[in-house]
Amino acid sequence: MPTMDIVRYFDESVLQLQALYPPNEAKELMYWLYEDVLLIKKAHLQLFSKELSFAEELQLNTLKNRLLAGEPIQYILGYAYFRDLVIQVNPSVLIPRPETEELVQAVIDSYKTWSEPKPKTLLDICCGSGCIALALKKTLAEPKLVAIDISEEALATAKLNATQLKLPIQFEQLSVLDDTGKNYLQEVDAEIWVSNPPYISEAEKEQMHPNVLQYEPHLALFVASVDIILFYRIIAQAFCLNPKAQELYFEISEFQVELLTNMAEELKLKHLFKKDLQGKWRILCLSK
Repeated sequence: MPTMDIVRYFDESVLQLQALYPPNEAKELMYWLYEDVLLIKKAHLQLFSKELSFAEELQLNTLKNRLLAGEPIQYILGYAYFRDLVIQVNPSVLIPRPETEELVQAVIDSYKTWSEPKPKTLLDICCGSGCIALALKKTLAEPKLVAIDISEEALATAKLNATQLKLPIQFEQLSVLDDTGKNYLQEVDAEIWVSNPPYISEAEKEQMHPNVLQYEPHLALFVASVDIILFYRIIAQAFCLNPKAQELYFEISEFQVELLTNMAEELKLKHLFKKDLQGKWRILCLSK
């Protein structure tokens, strides 16, 4: 069976993917497949003159067909990039987003400005793949990192990431919605808290890409409550009751700034919102 030149295959595949993705995104997806399967980097593609082998074309076709079905490339390949880490991902955990990298940077910047003694423990609530805790531990070697999540499958992935990256994290399986989880938060010995909790309402579903709705874990995305800031409220209330806790950082929806402002004022917490690189309100910093 005749095979195809790698540049021609690339160009034809990009055209196919444009049925689901914008042109630039379709290109980036194919660059990623080429780097993973053929070990050809984006900048070098046009320098190669070779035919795909039958095995290579078969493998690329299989992966491309999964992309054409809407499956996220991170789940197809089994990993995602987060800051300077390679994080293992699967459908039990959210795919790390760029705005979450900015949340991590906000925590790092704060920690570095603390006068001595520095915080001894940082707490990641709703940790998912563990990307936040792992990125914090990679940069901040001294403090202990504790990460909690309700999902046994997510924690298994997070523990695998911690082991592969050789970064020590203490993991706990807890739900912040039940009494055990609430009591834990009120008593945990951690000065800085960070959380990317479920915060997407039913109304926002319509604005989301179909591959997110179809493939990513709804448990980590959507708030199954009429109170769309339920997780923020419960975590912030526990934060207020915990004598050790001093700062709390949330990733937020840009549509919930008013609700979260009212919550912070009701709890008498100092609050500061920060925009991400796209100019959207994405980070809430709370302190006592």
